[in-house]
Amino acid sequence: MNAHQPMEGNTVVEAVPDDELGLEELVRSGGIETYFAPVVDALTFQRVGHQILQAPTGSPELGRAESENLRHAMRASTITGDIDASLRDSALRTAEGAGLPKSNRLFLHAEAESFATLEDRTGEPDRSVILQLDATRVASSPASVLRSVRSARAMGWGVGMSSVGADLRSTAFVPLVNPSVVGLHPDVLRIDCDSHLAELNRLLHAHLERTGAVILADGVETEEDLDRVRALGARYMSGPYFGEATKQPQAFSEPNEDALVSHYSRNLPALGTPYSISQGLRREPLVMNRELLVAQIAALEERALASGTATITLGVFGEDDDFSEATRLRYEKIRDTVGLTAMFSGGFDGPPIPGVRTGLVDASDPIRNEHGVVVVGPDWSGMVAASKRNDPGSDGQTVFDVYITTDRYTCVDAARSVLTRVAPLTATAKLRA
Repeated sequence: MNAHQPMEGNTVVEAVPDDELGLEELVRSGGIETYFAPVVDALTFQRVGHQILQAPTGSPELGRAESENLRHAMRASTITGDIDASLRDSALRTAEGAGLPKSNRLFLHAEAESFATLEDRTGEPDRSVILQLDATRVASSPASVLRSVRSARAMGWGVGMSSVGADLRSTAFVPLVNPSVVGLHPDVLRIDCDSHLAELNRLLHAHLERTGAVILADGVETEEDLDRVRALGARYMSGPYFGEATKQPQAFSEPNEDALVSHYSRNLPALGTPYSISQGLRREPLVMNRELLVAQIAALEERALASGTATITLGVFGEDDDFSEATRLRYEKIRDTVGLTAMFSGGFDGPPIPGVRTGLVDASDPIRNEHGVVVVGPDWSGMVAASKRNDPGSDGQTVFDVYITTDRYTCVDAARSVLTRVAPLTATAKLRA
């Protein structure tokens, strides 16, 4: 059923306009209402927050479906950031008008395009508002999203991710965004494939163990759903089982324990190159000729091939304008296997392989002197980072200083730094993806 249409037995609601001007008018004229759905602790069943749903004026029973419709329409517009900022401001004003104390945490769906207008919240309770980014949208423009996430955290906002898990590819950016709250897609509670759930559990709990984050299970409706919640280790829950979304939320007492207090965000800027970041390992690099370096890089690329869809693979090719047929075939396989694949070189003037991402490497960019590969998945990571020496080796061959590491933070920081160079997907490419 199309969520734009009224459901049998429910009040007809105002549909989300299909055109941009109509959508903007609907938002600016106050035609959007804010609903509050309870978020509950899976251990104590006490309320720990309110999940915000926003929809055109009408029946609360349609709030959840229409809220998703509104998000889809907004993302298809050219003013996503402006509209999302208006919705965020409206939600916060509504919460304040309802008398909710700042200790009542709000979980608010958000778009990174609107983060430029975030106000400072460092004087408010820690992460009193969690901005939940749709996991399926991060890959379209990772450079700007990661910058926006760091800025939001610096101003006191919490950052989470939503719609995770229905497709394992949606977990690929969890290590880089480092959400304090990992919101599961409601469909995860309906998946009947044990192997999919087992893999999802493995990937997400690696993140939870490493960072102190929590899982939010959305869409809980039945006792059977509670069994799934326990099997997945979700700490927070939301859905009709705990009561319908309402425009008149009830304040609750501050929980005795904040499950997010242990989350470690490591909110560092994305600076440097894979090699310069590897120098922080405080050990001497290896010295290799080109042939051994190529073999070393290929070995990690082969490992990436076996890592599945929840992995990001980033290749660095100095100033090369071409590469071997073996490398081409390997990256075509990687492209078809992992969540995101990108290749960078000062010699590329466009995507070197169809479907593989790239970006501009400036003439002064020190990455032009580097070769290597960075592989990051939710539960493992690896990197080969090499810098070409100016002087040849004793046999007259080109030699490289090389770091090989599986240190998690080093690999994540290197991936973030490389991704600052990736070009965003065009609107046409997004439709094809």
